[in-house]
Amino acid sequence: MNLEMVKEVLYDIASMFFGQAVVIWAEQVNTKPVPPYVSLKVGNLNRTRFPLISEDGSRYYPCSTAMEINLYTKGKPISRQENATGNFMNTAVSDLNDFFQFVESEEITDLLAGKGMDVLLILPVRDLTGLENDSRYRYRAMAEATVSFPQEADGRYGIGGMPDAPNDSGGGSAEMAETEGSVIERIEIEEVTEGGLISHEK
Repeated sequence: MNLEMVKEVLYDIASMFFGQAVVIWAEQVNTKPVPPYVSLKVGNLNRTRFPLISEDGSRYYPCSTAMEINLYTKGKPISRQENATGNFMNTAVSDLNDFFQFVESEEITDLLAGKGMDVLLILPVRDLTGLENDSRYRYRAMAEATVSFPQEADGRYGIGGMPDAPNDSGGGSAEMAETEGSVIERIEIEEVTEGGLISHEK
């Protein structure tokens, strides 16, 4: 799994929950949708300096990144005696908090775990509501989360887990990705005892 694959999973989960809203990536050339809509942003990639080796011999780097999610909404219409007043209640923070309860549910936790991922909310969920113009508010809430995932580093060149080789920037090759690493199948251990030198083979 790499960062682009992680972004696809995050987008799918946000779209799954906010089924009646538009989900977009922040800082891209997009026409601003009509609320409600959600913008996602992923930060820098952090990884451990050295890879870990699993029981089956595969290598991977524990990685993490920060996700920022913003919810823009009109809120809840306020009505009196079945007649709408034209005013709306700010539900942005509550609605975004509902999303993280969804992320932390048994179903989505299992889905993420199946991919080796974990999404942890960094409190608080912030209210960033502000005036769009002199008379109208745009309700907005923002939250951040830490996203953890493993990036495979198998093969002699460490790119055995790369989904596409070469990658979109021309890095790596299919030959590199398919070249397996060295495997030690047998070792000989010499042990010195009172009776002499004993050799063990494993």
